[in-house]
Amino acid sequence: MTCRVGFLLVPRFSALGFLCAAEPLRVANRLAGQALYQWDVLSLDGRPAVASNAMRIEAARSLADAARADAPALDWLVVCAGFSPLAGLARAHDRALRVLARRGVQMGGIDTGAFLLARAGLGQDTPMTMHWEARPAFVEAFPDWRASDELFEDHGGIFTGAGGTASIDLMLARIAAARGAGFARRVSEQCIHTVIRRPDAAQKAPQRGRSPAHNRRLARVVALMEQTTDRRLGVGELTAIAHCSERHLERVFHHAFGWGMAAHHRKLRLARARTILRETDLPVTEIAAATGFESRSGFSRAYRDEFGVPPAADRIEP
Repeated sequence: MTCRVGFLLVPRFSALGFLCAAEPLRVANRLAGQALYQWDVLSLDGRPAVASNAMRIEAARSLADAARADAPALDWLVVCAGFSPLAGLARAHDRALRVLARRGVQMGGIDTGAFLLARAGLGQDTPMTMHWEARPAFVEAFPDWRASDELFEDHGGIFTGAGGTASIDLMLARIAAARGAGFARRVSEQCIHTVIRRPDAAQKAPQRGRSPAHNRRLARVVALMEQTTDRRLGVGELTAIAHCSERHLERVFHHAFGWGMAAHHRKLRLARARTILRETDLPVTEIAAATGFESRSGFSRAYRDEFGVPPAADRIEP
């Protein structure tokens, strides 16, 4: 039986994530000598969808048309998103996603597609993953949802992938579930994808060169900083896990990065703030509080110093 797939491309979607999801299905059809998968491209309004790299993809129909009672049935709907995934969405789009889910359509998300599923009220009890850069914004926007940092999550009715080449691994896992691991391996070889990654494979490669990995003390401190971007860390907390003096730890930071402990942690908090700013519609005051700044004015000054523009002028990814 043919699996019918709809790829919903939202404005500024990741072309890489979409194509890496679609191509394994095409290859599977070719190797099987039959239409195992059939797909259509959907957009929010039925007009061509424009990717973050300006590529335009023609759409067969709109999301609303796909949700009509007399529309061709779908087995999967895969939401492909990218920068600012919630921009331009209307409640009608949320309703259409819920209608499809109620019909038993398996709902997927690529890159930041999980944002749209969560906004529609879908998948609250299911771990959902997304691109590592967008995870902090998802946690702030949807605190009651289970944000994952896996390469992909597949729970049948809800499946999500981190985007990029992780889309290949997600689709290969689905192909393997339907046709067997051997067939999935043949598909991966045609894609020049030599290693089929597990869901728990890392999204980011280990840092190299002047990496904290070359200094265990520094590695522990940086890991704590990366995990704690919702408040300022005290010097005592940092020296306690480094097991060294403040003066020595400051020298280590300056040698590794060219700036001190406080500056490094502030940069991490501001980077998280920038992601939340661009991926959600949360007020600037809430973003400041969520990243450990005591006032909007102090946050705005630090943001301008770091990025050259105030927060209000930086809500859209260039």
